[in-house]
Amino acid sequence: MKVYALIILLLAPCLLLGQEEDSTAYKPRIVGLPIVFYSPETRLAFGAAGFFTFKFNKQDSLLRPSDVNLGGAYTLEKQILSYADYDFWLQENNYNFTGELGYYRYFYDFWGVGTEPKQIERYSLNFPRIRFEGVRQLFPGFYAGIKYTFDDFEITEKEAGGRLIQNAYTGTEGGRISGLGAILKYDTRDHIFYPTTGYKIQASYERFDPAIGSDFQYDLTWINAIRYFDLKKERVIATNIYGRFMRGNVPFFHLSMVGGNSRMRGYYEGYHRDKQMLGWQVEYRMPVWWRLGFVAFAGNAVVSESLASLQIKNTNTALGGGIRFRIDRERKINVRLDYAYTSDQTTGFYFTISEAF
Repeated sequence: MKVYALIILLLAPCLLLGQEEDSTAYKPRIVGLPIVFYSPETRLAFGAAGFFTFKFNKQDSLLRPSDVNLGGAYTLEKQILSYADYDFWLQENNYNFTGELGYYRYFYDFWGVGTEPKQIERYSLNFPRIRFEGVRQLFPGFYAGIKYTFDDFEITEKEAGGRLIQNAYTGTEGGRISGLGAILKYDTRDHIFYPTTGYKIQASYERFDPAIGSDFQYDLTWINAIRYFDLKKERVIATNIYGRFMRGNVPFFHLSMVGGNSRMRGYYEGYHRDKQMLGWQVEYRMPVWWRLGFVAFAGNAVVSESLASLQIKNTNTALGGGIRFRIDRERKINVRLDYAYTSDQTTGFYFTISEAF
C-alpha cells in the first residue's frame, strides 16, 4: 500500500512528557498521536494512537512499569483498524500478563508460499483478535504460564484469477484459529522500554485443535531470544535469534512470515511465508544529541516447508537505519522512524513507539 500523505501531531505530547515528576511516586503518563493518511486503496483515513505507562503500585520502586498501547483508524472505504496491546506487571514482578485485543476490517497483500514465484494479489477480511500470555515467576527472572491465540477470519473479497480464489491453500475460505499452550520466559532486562543489558528469552508451544474451537488442527512452537550488550552512555548492541516452527494443517494466514515492523524490516509482513522460519537480527543504538538518537540494523531470515529443507541459498537479508526521539526521558520511551532495504529490493518506512525488540 502506497501512502501519499501522513500527518502525525507529536510536539505537544512530547513537551508534556519531558516534564520532571515527583521521584517519590511513579506517576502515569500518556502520549497521544493523531493520525491522518491517504492512499488509493483506503482514500482518506484518520484515527489516533496512544501509549499509556503506569504502575499498579506506584510506590514500589522495584516494580516494572506496565503499559497499554492503543490504536485505531477509520477510512472512507469503511475499513477499520483497532487494537489494544498491553504488558502488565504485578506483585513485585511476580506476575506478568501480556497480549492484544483487536478488531480489523481491512485488506492485505499475498505473494505466495515458500519458494514459488512471487505474484501479488490483494484480499479483504474482517476478524477479531485475542492474544494472551500469563506467567508467574518461579525463580529470579524465570517465569512459566499459559498462552492463548484466537483469530476469526472472514475473507470478504479475493482477486479474480488469483491463487487464493482458486483455493490453492488451506484457509482460503477463512476460518477460526484457537490455540492453547504453555510458555516459558527468562527476563533479566535492566529496563523495559530501553534495555541496555540482560536477556529476554521466550519459548512457547500451542496446540490448535477443534476441541478448543479451532477450524484447523496444527502445532506451533515459537522461540525468541534477545540479549542486550551495554557499551556505556546508553549505547547498546541488541541481538535477537528467533524461530517459528509449525506442523499440521496450517491456514495460509497463520504461516510463519518474514517482515513487519519488528523483524526483517523492509519486507511487508508475509512477503515470504511457510511453515518453518529461522532468523536473526542485530541493532546498534546510540544517543546523538538532546532527545535524538540513531540506530543501524541488519538481519537474515529463511522460511521453508520443513526443517530439513531450510537452505542458506533461500536466506533473505534486510538492513537499514533509523532515528529515535525520546518522548519520555525518565522512562526512556522513544518514538522510532526506521527505513530498511532488502535483498529482494523491497523497502519500508516504519513509524511507531518503542524499540523494535
